[in-house]
Amino acid sequence: MDICIVTNHRNSAMFSNNLIEANHQLGNNTYIFELNYDKNIQDERKRLLEFIDGNNIELALFLNDFRFPNKLYFINEDIAKKVDCRLWVWDSIHDVQSLGNHINIYSNIYSIEINDVIQLEKYCSITAHYLPLYAGPEFYSSPRAVTDVQDLDIFFIGTIAGSKKRLELLEAAAKVAYENNYKMLVLGRVWHSHHWYQEIIGKFKFGLKYPYLSKVVKNKVLSPEEVITYYKRTKINLNIHIEGHTCYNCRTFEVMGNNNFLLSDIQNKYDLHLEELVHFDCYSDTNELVEKIKYYIEHEIERNKIAYSGGCIIREKYNLTNALKLIFS
Repeated sequence: MDICIVTNHRNSAMFSNNLIEANHQLGNNTYIFELNYDKNIQDERKRLLEFIDGNNIELALFLNDFRFPNKLYFINEDIAKKVDCRLWVWDSIHDVQSLGNHINIYSNIYSIEINDVIQLEKYCSITAHYLPLYAGPEFYSSPRAVTDVQDLDIFFIGTIAGSKKRLELLEAAAKVAYENNYKMLVLGRVWHSHHWYQEIIGKFKFGLKYPYLSKVVKNKVLSPEEVITYYKRTKINLNIHIEGHTCYNCRTFEVMGNNNFLLSDIQNKYDLHLEELVHFDCYSDTNELVEKIKYYIEHEIERNKIAYSGGCIIREKYNLTNALKLIFS
């Protein structure tokens, strides 16, 4: 089957390789159509229609219900008449009650948030399906062995700026790392750095507010290949969900894929067969995070046992190939 995946630049840069490879494993051809928000919405719709015709596309998967700056939703009846359109919501539908009739154009809808599924049924009479963003092939194709060197004790990567929850938890983790001489590294978007003086000023202000976290944080974004390497080098990979999300994010599955240990804040598992102390472990607050960091640094055998079990369930069940198989069936 020839499939078109409609996405934005950010998701394309991060996930295209894994989407293409996972779909290839299903025997499908994948074409990535990247939306350009600087263009007129009518021109972008026309470009997609021409893309569909030119590549004999049979199905289009939209990775989010895209809206342009003029507040118009991208999908319309003209596109739906050309091809079977399906939606996979990656960023959550924040206000289901404000959706227009366009939402009925999609033949199937999936979301990483169970609340979206509930709200779509309640307000739109639409039967949607809960489907997390599982790990792509890159993240589970080279399982870590217990003999591999782990030179980092604690690692986190993600957008930090603007998330009070992440900042507070990471400051607490950095404090315990400093007090116990653990090696910790935090990477992500932290402050603006478009100019050299913004980098200096941003780092200075951040250090005043978060004295421990500032010692271990770097204002840096990695490629997926680099992220995979850091996961494998780390004894405890932290996961901290952003405010507003209630179900487990993609990092949950990506960390575990290669037998890496995951310590995550507690989210709604819904029907996921993930067990704490078996596949990964969780914390409910700052105190529990600190205590579990100290515990798992000292208990290597238990940590590796959980990590191996987590990797097995990702490779067998919770991976991107199985997700796409469900969507395209």
